Amino acid sequence: MNRALATIIAASVFSSLYAGLVGPVYPIFVLQKFSGAITDIGLLYATFYITSAGLKLFTGRLVDKFGKVPIFLIGGSISAACTLAYTLNFNITQLYMLEILNGVAYALQRPAFLVLLTDVTSSKKRGRQMGMFDSVDDLAGAVSSLVSVLIVASFGFQFLFYLCSGFQATSGLIVLTSRKRR
Repeated sequence: MNRALATIIAASVFSSLYAGLVGPVYPIFVLQKFSGAITDIGLLYATFYITSAGLKLFTGRLVDKFGKVPIFLIGGSISAACTLAYTLNFNITQLYMLEILNGVAYALQRPAFLVLLTDVTSSKKRGRQMGMFDSVDDLAGAVSSLVSVLIVASFGFQFLFYLCSGFQATSGLIVLTSRKRR
C-alpha cells in the first residue's frame, strides 16, 4: 500500500470512528435529552440525508473549482463544530437546524474525500485498493459501534461528542498535513 493511500485511510478511520460512536446512541440521546418522539429520530436522520443529497451536486462543483482539500477541511470543520453543538442543544427545533448544518458539512466533505481517495489509488489496482479502504473503514465503524454505549454509560453524551469532534478535527489535520508532505 502506498503512503498516500494509507494517509487517506487513516483520515477516513477517524471519520468512521465518529459515525460508529454517535450512530448507535443518537436515538437514545434524542429520546432522553429532548423527550423526542420516535418519529423525530427518523425525521432527524431524513433531514440530514435530504440536505446532504440536495447539495452534493453543487458541492462537487465547489471541489472542482476550489480544490478537494479546502472543501474537505471546510466540511470537516463544520462537522466538528456541529458535534460540539450537540452538547449545547436546548430544544428539538435546534436539533433539526443542527442536522441541516451537519448535512451541509457532509455534502462538502464526501465529494472532496472521494476525489482524494481516487487520486491516491492506482488505476490498475483501484478496485482492490478501494475494497481495502472500505474494509478498514467498516471495521473502524464496527469497533466504535461496540464501544459507544460503554462510553456513554461511563462518561456521558458530552464526553462522547467532545471525543467525536476531536476525531473529525484529526481527520482534517491528517489530510492537511499529508498535502504539505507531497
